[in-house]
Amino acid sequence: MASAVATSNKSAVKVTQFKGASRSRASGSKEIYVSTKTTRKEDGTFKVEMIEYPTDGSGDAIVIGERDPGNPNKWNWNGNGTASAKELSKSESSLSSVSKNQINSSQMQNELVRDSQDQEELNRANAQPNKADTPPETGDTSTPSSEPPKSETGTRNNFGAPLHYPVTRDEKQDIIKFDMLKYEPKKISGFGFDERDSTRESIGTVTLPIPGGISDANACNWGDDTMGPLQLAAAGAALKMLTPDGSTPIGAALGDLKSQLVTNNTEMKQLIQGKFAASAVGANPNSLLSRTQGMILNPNLELLFQGPSLRPFTFQFKMSPRSSAEAKVITQIIRFFKQGMAPIREESRLFLKTPHTFRIKYVQLGSQEESKFLNKFKECALLSCSVQYTPEGNYAPYEDGAMSSYQMSLQFKELEPVYNDNYGDDPEEIGF
Repeated sequence: MASAVATSNKSAVKVTQFKGASRSRASGSKEIYVSTKTTRKEDGTFKVEMIEYPTDGSGDAIVIGERDPGNPNKWNWNGNGTASAKELSKSESSLSSVSKNQINSSQMQNELVRDSQDQEELNRANAQPNKADTPPETGDTSTPSSEPPKSETGTRNNFGAPLHYPVTRDEKQDIIKFDMLKYEPKKISGFGFDERDSTRESIGTVTLPIPGGISDANACNWGDDTMGPLQLAAAGAALKMLTPDGSTPIGAALGDLKSQLVTNNTEMKQLIQGKFAASAVGANPNSLLSRTQGMILNPNLELLFQGPSLRPFTFQFKMSPRSSAEAKVITQIIRFFKQGMAPIREESRLFLKTPHTFRIKYVQLGSQEESKFLNKFKECALLSCSVQYTPEGNYAPYEDGAMSSYQMSLQFKELEPVYNDNYGDDPEEIGF
């Protein structure tokens, strides 16, 4: 194995100071500046030395001790520094702790560790033989760069047991089920993205009676588009020149364009005259042609596909508690949606994480499968949650303070469009 040497940044450490000729009685402490020099030897083991720097910044750094190869928990001090071997031994715990932290820094790990064997040997030389072998850090923080930033303390990522309203509902009652999911970004794959795993485990569930007025509306974006005759002819020539096999030479393509212009010589003269005259007076060519010749340029108008669209869904639920226990469940359900849709602060508050998302499905006759007779949903974001606390028009709480009725409106939108291939092969279900 090739050898390597790495020296850490220096740190200040307080060591015990002795006084008197015999240097036997402690007289406080003094501060020294040390770093750890680590050498990976040819046999794959590591030599760990401690270096002291002059406190005034002048002179060269000197080696003041080495970890005992046979017992890395012990240091062999040589007494070459400003502190005696006895003083260093008295402060060995502090010096050893500083050295361990220096070796565990990302700088040292990146310079010395190439594989798990190096990591194991370095841990042993650093008196940490039982430390887990982890890849070197790529930053100065204690969080590996591959891990997502931690969420702010108090962030809720588990919403407990499923919540049901009404609490005494019949098991075979038709329901709408909302599963909350941790947001999962898509991964790039080729020219597109991989599919998001919509079957992943939920972090909370609410079931409610299917409300009235449910509906869906599938749509695509189509728009009017025009292309003038000259643009069309030039585009045709360009497409011929850009054939994948290069079978149409540039000259031939331009020749075809010239042929079209010559064949329609009379019409082209009218077009050129109309455009020139319109430009001269700052008028619209079509307006001038329509006024003077009773015709316009063929716009080749066509309705063209512009892109997919995302479906919105709105639900409204009226919940009237019939007991104190049911009032608590309703409160928890409202909080479930409000807290679940809220942005998540990352621990440093430099970033905001995406709120939780929702998997929605209609369930009929107590089944756990989606209904074939109602629409399906793709994973949704909750855009708004509005609550009316006095839907009856007057303030009428119970004795414990719970409202006699609540009306909650939820507005969702799917995260991605519905595509033709999403429907599957079952012709007896409505699908999306």
